[in-house]
Amino acid sequence: MNTSKNSNPISWTGALALTIALAVFIACSSESEDTLPQPPPPTQDCESKNISLTQDVLPIIQQNCAVSGCHVAGTGRVDFTVRANIIQNAALIRTNTQSGFMPLAGSGFSLTNQQKETIACWVQNGAKDN
Repeated sequence: MNTSKNSNPISWTGALALTIALAVFIACSSESEDTLPQPPPPTQDCESKNISLTQDVLPIIQQNCAVSGCHVAGTGRVDFTVRANIIQNAALIRTNTQSGFMPLAGSGFSLTNQQKETIACWVQNGAKDN
């Protein structure tokens, strides 16, 4: 009878960390992001709103999109920690957030209707770097 301990190179902690990382990766993978239908128009009067990228939009993106495993460097997706990338992809961000495609279900992140409207109005008003 062999009573030696099983020498498994992966610890329980390592396996748990790998499982969590895999779940985040799967939740944030987005192969069909570019094939979404056009979102509905914003319900609020955007022309009367002065939406600021710095004050209004960036905090939403930093808390829900530019997070580990999603839209950051090294993921193969657009890096939303870079301001120019946000501006360049403004229309796609609007489409994906208005349609509910982003943030992905199961990612642990979600946007309120007000946050979706803020992004939509910022884009409708020209996606200015302000």
